[in-house]
Amino acid sequence: MYAVEFEADIRNGIVKIPEIYRQLNNAHAKVVVMVSDERITAKSETELDFSNTEIKSFSGQDALDIQKAMRDEW
Repeated sequence: MYAVEFEADIRNGIVKIPEIYRQLNNAHAKVVVMVSDERITAKSETELDFSNTEIKSFSGQDALDIQKAMRDEW
């Protein structure tokens, strides 16, 4: 896999590939779009809430003691 970089305008959802890359015609590509327009904002990430999650893996043990023991193994 290799990468090419160019700038283009998006018109009606279509990006025209420059003629110098005509060998890419009918090829499959991974596309990354970088836009410097501040009017377009990314979706805000959903905040994860683990407050109702119970983790029993280390219950009854001191986390600091576990970390110290792991470091002593190094």
